[in-house]
Amino acid sequence: MFHHVILRIIAKVLIPVIMLFALYVQFHGDYGPGGGFQAGVIFAVAIILCSFGFGFGFGFGFDDALAVAPPPVPKVTSCAGVLIYASVGVETVILVGNYLD
Repeated sequence: MFHHVILRIIAKVLIPVIMLFALYVQFHGDYGPGGGFQAGVIFAVAIILCSFGFGFGFGFGFDDALAVAPPPVPKVTSCAGVLIYASVGVETVILVGNYLD
């Protein structure tokens, strides 16, 4: 099924490293450049790399990518992100007086 063994092994090695780097960017965002958006993009690259090559023969396939991030996960996390953002804004209005101040 997978004809390019070297590319598959390199992808297996790179995917955890990319995910770890995304966590580093996320938690280092307080002290330097980076943050949630950048970390999310880097993490998405790892998932895309997992499913990439569907037509090229060296990826893991769409089914394996769905095992990493099943369809309910993006829905729940995006809804949770919006709710957290809005609740922080409401909290600042209650405590300080200006939205997200």
